[in-house]
Amino acid sequence: MRQSKVKLRKKIKILDYYISPVNIEEVLKFINYRIKNKLFGYICVSAVHGAIESIYNPKFRIAHKKAILSVADGRPIYFALKLFKQTNIEHLPGYYLTKMICDYASNKNLSLGVYGGNKNIQKKFVSKLKKKNTKLKFNYIYSPPFRNLSKEETKQVQKQINKSKVDILFVALGAPKQEIWMHDNYKKINCVSIGIGAAIDFISGNKKMAPKYMEFLGLAWLFRLISEPRRLFLRYFITNSLFLYFFTLQYIKFKFKN
Repeated sequence: MRQSKVKLRKKIKILDYYISPVNIEEVLKFINYRIKNKLFGYICVSAVHGAIESIYNPKFRIAHKKAILSVADGRPIYFALKLFKQTNIEHLPGYYLTKMICDYASNKNLSLGVYGGNKNIQKKFVSKLKKKNTKLKFNYIYSPPFRNLSKEETKQVQKQINKSKVDILFVALGAPKQEIWMHDNYKKINCVSIGIGAAIDFISGNKKMAPKYMEFLGLAWLFRLISEPRRLFLRYFITNSLFLYFFTLQYIKFKFKN
C-alpha cells in the first residue's frame, strides 16, 4: 500500500554543501515513506569536514548532493542553518540519528543491516542497540576489506544485501568513502542507506563521546581532538579554519542580499 508523499523543505546551500533543514520527526516519516513506496536512496550525515571536502573533492560533492536527505550532524552546520533563518530544525548527530532510527525500526518492524566497521565493533554495536530494543532485526552485517572491491565482489555484496531484505542499511566507512559508496551502489540495492560514520564507534563504546555541554556549544570536535591529537590535529585545524573563513564570506553576502 503506497503512502501519501512526505514533503521536505528545499536543501540549503552551505559553501558547496546542500543540507536539509529538518527535524527528527520529518526524517523518520520520510524514511518510512521511501521504504513503503520502494523509493530507495541514501542519506548523508553532514559535518564541517564534509563541507570542506565538497569544495576540493568533486566525486564526494556529487555524491553528497544526490542524497535524498542530508542532515546536520555537526553543530556548526546546524548553527549555519539557523543563521540562514531556518526554523523547526534539529541538530541530528550521527549517533543520535542512529538510535532514533533503531527505535523507529523496532516499532515499525523494519529490518536493519550494517556495512562497514570491523567485526568486533559491529558485534558490540549490534549488542548495545539490541540491549535497548530486543525486537531489532539485523538481517545483514558485513565488514569489507580495507581495499577497493572488484566488480564481481561488488555485485556479490549488492546481491547479498538484497537477499537479506533489509529496509535500512547503516554504512560505516567514514567520510568521504561512505558517501561515494552509497552513491555508487544505491541504484542496485533495495533499501535506504544511511552513512553513520563514527556513530558505530560511539555506540559500540570503541570511542568516547563528547560531554553534552561540549556538543551543545559546538565543541565536540575539540573533545575528539584531545582524545586523538596526532590523527586529528591537522584535519581539524585546516577544516575548521577554512570553514570559518568561507562561511563568513557566504554569510556576509547573505546579509547584504537580505
